[in-house]
Amino acid sequence: MDQSSRDRTLMCLAERRSTIDAGMGTFNPFGSSVWLHHFIEQIVDDRAMSAVVVEAGHDASASLMLLSFDPKYPWKLLGLNNYYSSLHTPLYTIAADRRSAATALVRRLNRDQRQCSVLQISPLDASSDDSNAIRAALKQAGWYTKEYFCFGNWYLPCEGMTFAEYMGARDSKLQNTWARKSRKFVRNGEGEARLQIATRPDEVEAAMNAFEGVYSKSWKTAEPYPDFVRGWARVCAQEGWLRLGIAWLGEVPIAVQFWFTVRGRAYIFKLAYDEAYAKWSAGTVLTAHMFQHSLDVDRVTEIDYLTGDDEYKKSWMSHRRERVGLLACRLSSLRGLSMAGREIGAGLLRKWLPRSSA
Repeated sequence: MDQSSRDRTLMCLAERRSTIDAGMGTFNPFGSSVWLHHFIEQIVDDRAMSAVVVEAGHDASASLMLLSFDPKYPWKLLGLNNYYSSLHTPLYTIAADRRSAATALVRRLNRDQRQCSVLQISPLDASSDDSNAIRAALKQAGWYTKEYFCFGNWYLPCEGMTFAEYMGARDSKLQNTWARKSRKFVRNGEGEARLQIATRPDEVEAAMNAFEGVYSKSWKTAEPYPDFVRGWARVCAQEGWLRLGIAWLGEVPIAVQFWFTVRGRAYIFKLAYDEAYAKWSAGTVLTAHMFQHSLDVDRVTEIDYLTGDDEYKKSWMSHRRERVGLLACRLSSLRGLSMAGREIGAGLLRKWLPRSSA
């Protein structure tokens, strides 16, 4: 997207900021105006992604759907997000009747985006009324729809919980591991080991230098958008959301964790450790320190591990929910009809194969 087009999209979002921030059914930091502004500035580019704003109604009935497309595939609309976003908000409206708002948005989508044969939005909350409303509106408008699994999301409901209570409720293996590794971290550090949580704007650049240094020496692949994470840290610090944890050995950072805390919920966004210092077990020690800050200082009501069913998350969290995707094919278009046929055929084949094998 050229600069003038990007500016027009940003201006559109700025004008509708109240609808965006007040209009989501359940608050989602990855659907907030702050995140969207940063996302568009850093990632929306006409060579790989263009933004589409679908609007319906006005004033008290105003509603929005924020989408995108790859210019190489203009017939396929996606959510205005990518792998950085652990949850997509499918519907923004301040109207009391959200189902009617979803119907109005799909009607505008049909009218204004005639080139669209396929709509695919993810990841969505599997239990979201808004996701169900969009799907129902698409089906009513003659689209084939299919829901599919994306990933598991581990989280901890923790309203009123202290860190002592939290650790007391963990299994004995995690408690013993944490106690042992905390002693080891201090002992091996020979008095030089320390933990830091950066929160202020004047701490961001030095903290992100440490973060990026550790990240580059970890098992993690390089960020495809090098400025995105640092830029988000700056935004979070300005908003008072930043919780960037660093484990130090003297002047050397050896483990890092990027959390941000919004509206009483803590989100674990990025983490890494320097594999050359694995024997210090700084990752485990820093994780516990971050939990302690969230529970005893921030007094959050939920801690969210965001994307994925990684085995280690089960030890730290207590609950799991699922994120899903929604695929919709416009049956009045040849491409949409063809894709719907393939999806239906694949579903029938999956049902038939187990019986055939038996």
